[in-house]
Amino acid sequence: MMKVKDAMKREVITLKPEMSIKEAAEIMVKNNINGAPVVDAQNRLVGILTLKDILKIIKKKMESFGIYIFPTPFDFMETIPLTIPVESQKDIFSSISTIKVREIMERNVHYVEEEDDIYDALYLLVKKDISRLPVVDGEKRVIGIITRRDLLRAVSKSNEVSN
Repeated sequence: MMKVKDAMKREVITLKPEMSIKEAAEIMVKNNINGAPVVDAQNRLVGILTLKDILKIIKKKMESFGIYIFPTPFDFMETIPLTIPVESQKDIFSSISTIKVREIMERNVHYVEEEDDIYDALYLLVKKDISRLPVVDGEKRVIGIITRRDLLRAVSKSNEVSN
C-alpha cells in the first residue's frame, strides 16, 4: 500500500495570514503555484489560499468600481477587449493590496497525514474538486503538500513496479 509520504513534496511554500493579497500573489507567481497553505507562527495549518480566491476578490473589487464582466453568447466566437481606465486600474489594485490573506483564505481546509493511504488522498482531491492537499503532522503543522500531479505520478510509477 502506497502512502502519502511516498508521493508528497516536503518543500512547501506557505503563506501567513497577515500577508497582503499582493504579497501572496507575488509569491504564487514567483513559484509558479496556484495555491498554498496558510500557516500560523508555529507552522500550523490555519487555511489555504488559491489563485481562484484572489481572482474572486479582484472581480468583486472591479464590480465595486462599477466594472462588470459578464459572459455573453458571443464569447466563444471572439474576445472583446475590456478597456479599464488607468486610474480605475490603480484604484482597484491599490484597494486589493490592503486586503490580508486571512480575510479571503479558505478556513475549512482538507488535509492528509503522511501515513494516510495515497488513494484516500486521491479520493479527497476528486470528491472535493480540489487540486492540492496540505500534509500535516499530529499537531497540524504543515510538513508537506500533495497535488493531483504528484498523485498521478505516484500511481503511474506504482503500476510500473507491479508490471
